[in-house]
Amino acid sequence: MSNLPLEVVVMFGETIAKVVPVTIGLAVVFTVLTHFWACNPGTPWWRKKELVTDICYWFFVPLFARVLRIGLLVVGAGVLFNIRDADELIAFYDNGHGPLAKLPLWFQAVLFLVLSDFMLYWLHRMFHRGDFWKYHAVHHSSEHLDWISAARFHPVNLFLGTILVDVFLLIAGISPNVMLWVAPFNMFHSAFVHANLNWTLGPFKYVLASPV
Repeated sequence: MSNLPLEVVVMFGETIAKVVPVTIGLAVVFTVLTHFWACNPGTPWWRKKELVTDICYWFFVPLFARVLRIGLLVVGAGVLFNIRDADELIAFYDNGHGPLAKLPLWFQAVLFLVLSDFMLYWLHRMFHRGDFWKYHAVHHSSEHLDWISAARFHPVNLFLGTILVDVFLLIAGISPNVMLWVAPFNMFHSAFVHANLNWTLGPFKYVLASPV
């Protein structure tokens, strides 16, 4: 247990190293896409009056989400599996555990996407109703919608509507290694569906949501 704080600090440093390049890379990609293929002419995203707000969300939400996800996995390992040693914790979560971890990694990634999408769909409907709407309303508060608005989430919405789903599936045994592929894909797709693009994806629109 004595090494755990050090491991947490290391994980936080790794989080910054992994997340920030992705967020910057996606910003460049969508700047190019919406410059050449914008469907609604007008003020570009970098001249939005809400730019500072969106930039803060864009960079800090992925960092906060990953750090909290790791923290909850540490707590889950301690409470559910009585694992408190840092080395045992890393070994336990390194490649998943139980029956799900024995599946091919690509299949685990597909399973993660399908199950998380199912749960997020119903959670999204929940956040559009009753007292939950006041938290989700933050996500709909952008006056000029574009890709950079995709990360606007109230902490309650982010925690209940995204992070807990990830933690649940990882605690169930799916390898955290799938997040190396799933997390960037989810960030890209989230920005994509909010982007100022009129792409419909053709027949793939029945599988993936599009900006339209």
